[in-house]
Amino acid sequence: MLRNPFKELDARNRKRSSDLLKSNMDFNKVVNKRAKILILSVFACFVVIAARLIQIQYFSQDEYTVKLAAFTQKNQVSSPPRGDMIDRNGNVLVTSEEIVNITYYPQKDLSSYSESKWQLAYKFAEQFDIQSDSITEREWKDFYIMVADDQGASLLTDEQKTLSDSEQYSIKISKITQDMIEELRNGEQSEEDANRGYLTNEQKYIAWPVMYKMEQATLISSAVIVENASEENTAYLIEHKEEFVGFDISTDSQRVYPYGSVLRDVFGRVSTTGLEEGSKDYYLANDYALNDRFGTSGLEKQYEDYLSGTKTVKQITYDEDTGSPIFTTIQEGKKGYNIQLTIDIDLQQKFDAILQEHLTEARSNVYRKDFKQAFLVMMNPQNGEILAMSGQQIQDDGSFIPFASGNYLQSFLPGSSVKPAVLYMGLNEGVVEPGEVINDTTMYFAGGLVKGSYNNKGLINDIEAIRQSSNVYMFHIAIRLGGGYYTPYGALNLPDVENAYELYRKYFSMFGLGTETQLDVPYEESGYPGSDDTSGHLLDYSIGQYESYTPIQLLQYVSTVGTGVKVKPHFMKQIYEINDEETIVEQFGTQVIDTLNGNEEYLERVKEGMRQCISSGACGAGFASLNKDIAAKTGTAEVGTVSDDTSNSIMIGFAPSENPTVAFACVAPTSSTGNLESNVCMSIVYDALVEYYKTYK
Repeated sequence: MLRNPFKELDARNRKRSSDLLKSNMDFNKVVNKRAKILILSVFACFVVIAARLIQIQYFSQDEYTVKLAAFTQKNQVSSPPRGDMIDRNGNVLVTSEEIVNITYYPQKDLSSYSESKWQLAYKFAEQFDIQSDSITEREWKDFYIMVADDQGASLLTDEQKTLSDSEQYSIKISKITQDMIEELRNGEQSEEDANRGYLTNEQKYIAWPVMYKMEQATLISSAVIVENASEENTAYLIEHKEEFVGFDISTDSQRVYPYGSVLRDVFGRVSTTGLEEGSKDYYLANDYALNDRFGTSGLEKQYEDYLSGTKTVKQITYDEDTGSPIFTTIQEGKKGYNIQLTIDIDLQQKFDAILQEHLTEARSNVYRKDFKQAFLVMMNPQNGEILAMSGQQIQDDGSFIPFASGNYLQSFLPGSSVKPAVLYMGLNEGVVEPGEVINDTTMYFAGGLVKGSYNNKGLINDIEAIRQSSNVYMFHIAIRLGGGYYTPYGALNLPDVENAYELYRKYFSMFGLGTETQLDVPYEESGYPGSDDTSGHLLDYSIGQYESYTPIQLLQYVSTVGTGVKVKPHFMKQIYEINDEETIVEQFGTQVIDTLNGNEEYLERVKEGMRQCISSGACGAGFASLNKDIAAKTGTAEVGTVSDDTSNSIMIGFAPSENPTVAFACVAPTSSTGNLESNVCMSIVYDALVEYYKTYK
């Protein structure tokens, strides 16, 4: 019979109770009641557990099967071939070709930097002749840290040893030299390590280019050891696979450029060694694997989500005998979407040739000794489609570096090309009247300040001010906007100068100057703003001698002058399924940023001045031979000292003058030195329009 656990407790509780209570206590009833409560509680717990098991087994089986797989299965994700880029006429600009790589996936239970792993890396490096130049200087410093007996601890002071691991690592890296690496490499091996059959430091040095890459492999991603492997090497590995456990052959793709270096910097780059340090966290958070390729710059980066495609997923298991990984495909990858660009590659090549020709000719011209770069960009101002974007940089040996991206990554003083915007502002703000005549003659101020045009032009109106590029007319606009007036030899006193600067930046921004154009690239320069907003610099601002702008900003600006509407310039025309141009995934279309809301008559007067600049020959006599209705404005910006008189050459314009279908901007930095008066951009633009009109009549 079970002992009553409550008997002794009850006895203590009733010691001082009355005899009547003692005689009436029924201990069996108390015990039975408590036992029943205990039994019912246990039963209820079992019912809850059983209900939960039934829910898991029958109602949530699929959900927990997926969770179990996520915790127990290892999957490797690899990128498919990227989508192509083609030009507006269907010519392939960027594509992918299949290559064969030798990859490494870690063996089961093979620890990091173990002696067995070093032996395997050394054997592979020797057999496949892996060269040391495949490793960067920084990665050789990592070699020193991994191989040195104290892992570089002797490089730290006692105080530095209390810092965080990352801080200690940075200090070590900064102190390691090539001589230290060579000394470590040539160090003698201890007798104990030799008896154990360990590799020498020299052998580890040979193995490091392989070992470093092997260590990049994780349990969910392999590492590329040899990219674009030769047929001989792939055949040898297949025949001797048991000797190189964890190494395998995989197919991959690499970018191919049918037109060579043309627009390569705009197309951008694709990573070749997986995720890079600067962006690793971002891409890992977006389900990229460490060995995934991705666009790191240019259009490759801008349209990564479309170009990258759907990834291949392989389940990883291990051979029970050898520990080698076994891959089973559970999701087939799909090539990325194709992107049709607005670029006309034939026109692009002609523009590149034009810039190279003019830069080459300048090598023999003493007045163009500093002319090393030139930029030319053309687009449809109605919809923002960029037809061609050229940038060329000549080297001392006469060779060229394509630099089309310089059109949106570099800014330059624009000179007189800003005068159409200044005149529009002056008319719209009411500080000058349409047709108002001002005497263009040298202006003298107190303190010896002298301002004027290149030569005195006499009495001119607003349209003539654009045609003849009058500095004086623009100076008067600036003075009036600043709340002042001109008195010969008087002080330049502008009480509202701060408000004037605000107006300049407001109007310039309306046209696209001093602000990002929203071009579809990962980054564009917004220009270089002036930092000394004084009265004197306001006059400089009026003639493009104060703030700098990119060629693409000048293009957006002149397009806005031509149409009255500011639109986004863009490279992407449309994105569609591979091998199916009828299935459009996305189209860029025309995206309007702003509309000029001033008096249309004022804009027409500005455009008339630009038309007359071409028709009168002031912007270059040769344009008359084209027999086209062109409106343009040139600019010369002084960027050198008084002694060398170096200047930028600029030309912007559009055609036809009403409802234009083409706009252009040319910038030739430091293209004129000394007394040379000719603007090289006039010749460049003329040659470009000749080629343009051969196709776009």
